[in-house]
Amino acid sequence: MNYTKAKNKSEILVKNRPVKQRFDKLMTKSVNVTPNQVEECIEYANNEVNKLNNFKHLVPSEIKDLELQKEVVMQNIFIQKIGECGFVNYLMSKNISEEVINKHKIGIKVAVAKEIHTRLIIEKSEFEKLKKNYYVGIHLNLEMEDKKDKIKRHLVKNLYNIKTMQIFGYLDYKFVNELRYETVKNKMGKKEFKFYNKKATDYEAKNPYANILNNDCKWYYLDKLMPIDNLINKLK
Repeated sequence: MNYTKAKNKSEILVKNRPVKQRFDKLMTKSVNVTPNQVEECIEYANNEVNKLNNFKHLVPSEIKDLELQKEVVMQNIFIQKIGECGFVNYLMSKNISEEVINKHKIGIKVAVAKEIHTRLIIEKSEFEKLKKNYYVGIHLNLEMEDKKDKIKRHLVKNLYNIKTMQIFGYLDYKFVNELRYETVKNKMGKKEFKFYNKKATDYEAKNPYANILNNDCKWYYLDKLMPIDNLINKLK
């Protein structure tokens, strides 16, 4: 796979961003992407969209307008591609080639909206058919156009102006594979999604996949991931 790289290491700026955990802090990384990377990712996404004849199966059913369908698909392609750029830049800052992504089977999962998207999510079909050894969680820290509007909640505000993103950390396949889930209702009658590891009571009775927005998946909170530098040490 071809990854869009910064022209040289001097273009990359990495900063530590500590995130509070229950008993400790997770040291996440803020990393920039270059204007050239953004332009190349826009071009890539546009080219991929133009190869498609139909967008209906790739967008929520409430989006009927063809141009809006096209934009949602293009944004989704861009999001994944620009997330890859952020991780590639971080690897470059550590003098590690992007070739390790394929060599070590690293999946890159990208969250988008602040306060809404808080999980690393792997769809069931991807987890079973495209097995990865590691999953890296990245957040773009952007906002949706309007999270209360049934159409605009699927469109990202100022997406193509992105300059930085946050690498939270990673999980390995064994840990993700052993996660179990259930959905319960709280005292307010709202759904709560819960995860369990092997130490949980009635572990075997829990579901191997969660169901979020009618999609079966594996998930884990971004702020509970393993530090990304632990993975970097494995790759050196």
